[in-house]
Amino acid sequence: MRSIASYPLALLATAVLGLLPTLAQAASQSRFEWVESVPEETSYGLPDTARTAPTWLSMIRGAKDHIDIAAFYITNPPGHALSPIVDALVAQAKKGVKVNLLVDSSFMHESQPWIDALTGLPGITIRQMPVKDITGGVLHVKFMEVDDGDVFVGSQNWDWRAIQHIHEVGVRIVDTRIGKTFRAEFDHLWHLAETPADARMTSPLVPPPSFDPVTALSPVTIAGKDGEASTFFPAFSPAAMQPAWLTPEAPTLAHLLDQAKTRIRIQVMTMSAFKDFGPKGYWGTLDLAIRNASARDVKVQIIVADWALRGHDLAYLQSLAALPGIEVRYSVVPQASSGPIPYARVEHAKYALVDDESGFVGTGNWSWSYFESTVDASIFIHGPQSRTLGRIFDADWDGPYVKPLAAFKPAAH
Repeated sequence: MRSIASYPLALLATAVLGLLPTLAQAASQSRFEWVESVPEETSYGLPDTARTAPTWLSMIRGAKDHIDIAAFYITNPPGHALSPIVDALVAQAKKGVKVNLLVDSSFMHESQPWIDALTGLPGITIRQMPVKDITGGVLHVKFMEVDDGDVFVGSQNWDWRAIQHIHEVGVRIVDTRIGKTFRAEFDHLWHLAETPADARMTSPLVPPPSFDPVTALSPVTIAGKDGEASTFFPAFSPAAMQPAWLTPEAPTLAHLLDQAKTRIRIQVMTMSAFKDFGPKGYWGTLDLAIRNASARDVKVQIIVADWALRGHDLAYLQSLAALPGIEVRYSVVPQASSGPIPYARVEHAKYALVDDESGFVGTGNWSWSYFESTVDASIFIHGPQSRTLGRIFDADWDGPYVKPLAAFKPAAH
């Protein structure tokens, strides 16, 4: 059977565009929007992108049957930015909406206070996912699915800081097939949380659902506000924990980069070809795609967070910046006027844009563990609606918070 990732995205797009007349009605009933979290007291955020907290509240308050949330962790001091969202979940549960919350078991030191507060409330069910016991990774994914038709996926953790003090990028998609596909993924993870010992053996053998899941070979088409159509499909990691009928992230992202003809723009908090959080060694899936793009005279622009500039990761980024056509910059988000905030004031977004035509927005950083041992998810976009990523990137690239990698000076010890 031919791998999904072996099909050029351009051919996939051509095939889908040929079906546009039959998909027009479905496309008109679906919609898509970009969502940014904007750190307070900064100039981040496009005026026409939605914001995270209002988006989540809209989804939660619109729920009629169920709300499924897969989150790395949940944390929020009393009265902070996540409080209205948690209050909305509790209110919906009291109205009879089923709320299912899946969190990573190894990060319970962050989640425990809220898990304790929510456990036992009518309509709310919580499970912990022991990914560390399965692959050595974590449940790093961040998505919410409502009523089989409303999905959010992006870099935003369920953390007050991700709303108020971190630059994040995500998407909201209202579409029945996308919704059912994320519902199927959530149900799969929900089941694995109860039977983790069998996960690696049983996951690839999970039978396809009764509906047509959204994949690279069967994307959905959604018209933008201007009427122009784009195609969308999700991808998931790690392959060892996913049903074989879902699209795998790493090879599909590498193939997207391989299709670049003129320009690649990448923003991610950290990236490296050194294996981390597991067996040491080299991981070339994305690294080779980036280096091959340089060899094809493709212009490559990369923004990482200042948190990435340490140890082997710094050396790796310097090795990329030494290649022709590749420029690396790093961002430094200024501290809030209220003072330093731990684990905040950073760019946490994870996305890429190829040739102003095809985009990717995900939940994981670009290194081995996030694709091969950690549960993550992403959306691939082909068409004009991907170009908003270019405006987000260019505003950052030309903005006041980025510096050339060559300007970085490690702190003296």
